[in-house]
Amino acid sequence: MKIIRLKLLLLVVCVFSCKTNNNTSIEMLPEKEVVEEYFGTTVKDSYKYMENLNDTIVLNWYKQQSNYAKNKIDKIHNRNKILKFQNIITNNTSKISNILITNNNLYFYLKNHNDTKELFYREGIHGEEYFLFNPEKHKKGSAINYIAPSWDGSKVAIAMTKDDLEIGNIIVLDVSNKKLYNESINNCWPSALGGIRWLADNSRFTYEYIPVIDKKEKNYLFNTETRLHVLGENPVNDRILFSNKNNPEIEIKEEDFPEVSISNEKSNYIFGSVWGASYYADYYSSSIENINNQKITWKPLFKKEDLIKRFYLEGDYIVYLSAKKAKNFEICRTSLINPNFEDPEILVSEDESSVITDLTLTSKGLFFVKTKNGVEAKLYQFINKNKINNITLPKEAGYINVSSNGNLFPDLRIEIKGWLSDKERYQFNHKTNQFTKEQLAKENGNNDELFDGIIIEEIEIISHDGVKVPLSLIYNKDLELNGQNRVLIKGYGAYGITQKPFLDPYILPWLKEGGIYAMAHVRGGGEKGDFWHKSGYKETKPNTWKDLIACSEYLIHKKYSSSSKTVIYSGSAGGILIGRAITERPDLFAAAIIRVGVLNTLRYEFSPNGKNNTKELGSVQDSIGFKGLLEMDAYQHIEKGVKYPAVYLTAGLNDSRVSVWQPGKFAAKLQAATTSNNPVFLNVDSEGGHGLDTSKNKKNKEIADILSFALWQTGHPDFQLK
Repeated sequence: MKIIRLKLLLLVVCVFSCKTNNNTSIEMLPEKEVVEEYFGTTVKDSYKYMENLNDTIVLNWYKQQSNYAKNKIDKIHNRNKILKFQNIITNNTSKISNILITNNNLYFYLKNHNDTKELFYREGIHGEEYFLFNPEKHKKGSAINYIAPSWDGSKVAIAMTKDDLEIGNIIVLDVSNKKLYNESINNCWPSALGGIRWLADNSRFTYEYIPVIDKKEKNYLFNTETRLHVLGENPVNDRILFSNKNNPEIEIKEEDFPEVSISNEKSNYIFGSVWGASYYADYYSSSIENINNQKITWKPLFKKEDLIKRFYLEGDYIVYLSAKKAKNFEICRTSLINPNFEDPEILVSEDESSVITDLTLTSKGLFFVKTKNGVEAKLYQFINKNKINNITLPKEAGYINVSSNGNLFPDLRIEIKGWLSDKERYQFNHKTNQFTKEQLAKENGNNDELFDGIIIEEIEIISHDGVKVPLSLIYNKDLELNGQNRVLIKGYGAYGITQKPFLDPYILPWLKEGGIYAMAHVRGGGEKGDFWHKSGYKETKPNTWKDLIACSEYLIHKKYSSSSKTVIYSGSAGGILIGRAITERPDLFAAAIIRVGVLNTLRYEFSPNGKNNTKELGSVQDSIGFKGLLEMDAYQHIEKGVKYPAVYLTAGLNDSRVSVWQPGKFAAKLQAATTSNNPVFLNVDSEGGHGLDTSKNKKNKEIADILSFALWQTGHPDFQLK
């Protein structure tokens, strides 16, 4: 990208101006127009100065906006009714998370107690439960967001964070005496970057170290390193195993994440990967013995262009899932010593109607999952190329995750989810071909009675270009198709991520108020394989929001709802989906909710963690990338004098993934542009981040805010301002 000219125009407004919005006044930020040219195209940006995270005027504006939004939301009648209902629901659902099982059958997991996730373990599923660690007692305000037990379960590495920062430190607990080792490893993000990998001796592990963790610094998240830590030693002396500086012979960009992984404790190999915001990565291999060398010699294994999503070791072979020659993926095998990814052995061929979404290896063979349209999952066992068994599930599944302890152990476990059921875990008995439910916590109650009379409708609708888009609908069986029903449509459409069926915390409260819950499986996701992802990716990204528009139009045409009753919702990269839907068709929706959303894609590359995401969205450094980014930029598509729907935006000052100014700039510009009386709220959490590590109570309050706003804006008589 070449900036041909840069001109700072006069301040359009020199002081805060006021605007009447929904019969109240809110302060608007001044416009300071910056004009730039990209490849002959003029781009104007009146709020670029908001990207300065040290600007006190902007920071104060965030506080004013948040106070205004909170005061309004708090005045919605019956908001507390939703909050109380949500608290009941979450008390009835599982309090267990992050379950990890060692090869010697020790179960480690987090258990929510008084809104704090504590660490526990037990010997076997029916063993006595033992408490190990409370993060609050260790350091007030801290939370656990990742755990990694050693192979023998004698130690547990624990990732600690606070204020939803995600990035934090790693400490290690000795299980036998419940005491912590003296050292603490700082600048780590194992919940997102590679994780923690123990070596077979159970006294060393690899982890990713981030040199710069201050979002205000230019090199934030750049030049990460995989290091090797030895228990009992000072982390300052940890040896670098893989990095751009340590491995100049390998092309590792400053924004890439170099990772070293170990598949199991008996493996003869270690793997290095160079990856970013993508399922696919460049992989390298080396002998496990080389980890003791001052520098590891890496042998190229496969490239990201081979589209290998997941692989497992089977002796000196790897079994892997690839979309290189199969848009819905196929399972292949090749030698690790002399790999052939151009002509591998094909174990399971592509299915034209379903996507192979998961696989694992056990000593009893290969097991894999096929999913149709992202919502109908089935489990299979590979016997040989001519025989594949369909395994009977304990219940119908919209989503299945399979796991094992590797090809040396028989254990096979599955997790099942559905639109109206919480996650359930089962262990498979190879002799009886039956599943036994694994339950680590007593259920306080169940929500089954809340689903009486609720039906699920899985359909496909025709999008703007004739492509069929899956649409999931959940509603009461007595629903009348009179065009007066409220509908909450969610979607995402990015990074090849499938919107799997699960008990979304938004479903029950919305259904209880007579609404329809819908999931639009738009392009950009993985519901129909790698092709589906690439059809809503970079320059094909418009298909993402056009699919959402088509789904909304279908529901209106079939009289499920109407434009005055339609609310669309997403977050993070889904901000592109929602932002462009309302800027392209502002007449189609009553309200839009965007949680910590990407809305200014032209500038995302220059935000913290933005450069890595060019792998998914494109870069302004080339003309094609710029054109695609401009088209998907919701902020740039806001026009003055347009009647926009009501919008509720959230942001977190500590967000490591989407900077606060992404929704901030969008809110400022939209408030100045819209001619409707619909509110444009911006709620900035001064102590929050992306929302992944927030407490249960905080999440429940956010759900109550969002749903009460949606009900208010769709005219529900019981949810109007007091």
